[in-house]
Amino acid sequence: MRAADVLRELGRPIAYYPFLSRYLGGVNASVLFCQIFYWQDKATSPLGVHKTVDELEVETGLTYEEQRAARTKLRASGVLIETAKRIEHRTYFRIDEDALERLLSGGPPPRVPKKRGPPKSEKSTSPNGKSPSREMGKDDVAGVEKPMPPDGDSPPRGMGDPHSVNGAETTAEITSETTAAATRAKPPVDNSLPLLPEDEKTEEPSRGANDIAPPGAEALLLVWLAALPNVVIDGADRVLVLTWVGKGLTQAQLAEAHRRAAARRESDEDVRPIYAKFLARFVDEVLAGASADAAPSASTPAPWWESDSGISEQGRRMRVDRHGPNETTPDYLIRVAQASGRGPWIEHVLKRWQGTARYQSVIEFFGDQLLPVDFYAS
Repeated sequence: MRAADVLRELGRPIAYYPFLSRYLGGVNASVLFCQIFYWQDKATSPLGVHKTVDELEVETGLTYEEQRAARTKLRASGVLIETAKRIEHRTYFRIDEDALERLLSGGPPPRVPKKRGPPKSEKSTSPNGKSPSREMGKDDVAGVEKPMPPDGDSPPRGMGDPHSVNGAETTAEITSETTAAATRAKPPVDNSLPLLPEDEKTEEPSRGANDIAPPGAEALLLVWLAALPNVVIDGADRVLVLTWVGKGLTQAQLAEAHRRAAARRESDEDVRPIYAKFLARFVDEVLAGASADAAPSASTPAPWWESDSGISEQGRRMRVDRHGPNETTPDYLIRVAQASGRGPWIEHVLKRWQGTARYQSVIEFFGDQLLPVDFYAS
């Protein structure tokens, strides 16, 4: 599943996605991105979302200057496409999801320490007395003069009038699509911070083998975790996340570990969230099962479902009690396998009962969720 699709299924964020800040150029850019991303599915114009400065300030708390800087960073990263309708005095915003996918897959840009320099001098003013930052940093497209309204009043400051997203589109439009395409063709260069000389560069702290992650892998894993219900992950759990990345945890394996963790919470009648350390127990279990399937050896101990002691031990782990001393081990194994979730033990049980009168009842007891993926293929 694409990262943008996962974010959309999460619904409207209460604040913003913090991990996007390093990719998009800061907290303000991430906040503005999340707000436009939320409204994008609700816009009926193919050009995207129309919002005024005042509306965005109410919704995000970002001032005009902060919005302007955030838009500049989002355009530089290639994820924001702006289309200005000069006659309508409107600017439309659209998130380029393909550019977002490439940005997350490439990993966040490295953090470069700031070089210490002399104290800043007092701000200078231009000859007309206006702030130079306001004159030099305008977002309006160069060379385009917006006409005055019929009543002679100046349009409100910002991105247009506060009317609906839909509007007439008979006038010529100025779009930043070309700028976004050029950004995607050539990686953006961050000139905001000076590079340090070789003798002033700081070394990265040493990391273990499991801490080395491919670019963007940690961010994608965090997106997968955010899509799982009732999971709580905070900054203190980053070591676990990096460990899972280093072990090559897939989205399917993470989903299976979450299913087992949720089943354990339900069986224990435990209403607490699924914390990272609790989830880690089942991630290790899933990874151990995958490793056993991938590299069997003569020295590998027999699987738990092939011995009475192993079945009893697994039953204690899954908290499945025997139905009295007269319950046979094959019958007990059916219930233990069902509590353990999908895995090779399910196929083992099915082969054990295949051709018997109870085979169909065992299939119904497991259900489609636990049966092998290709069970009905034949």
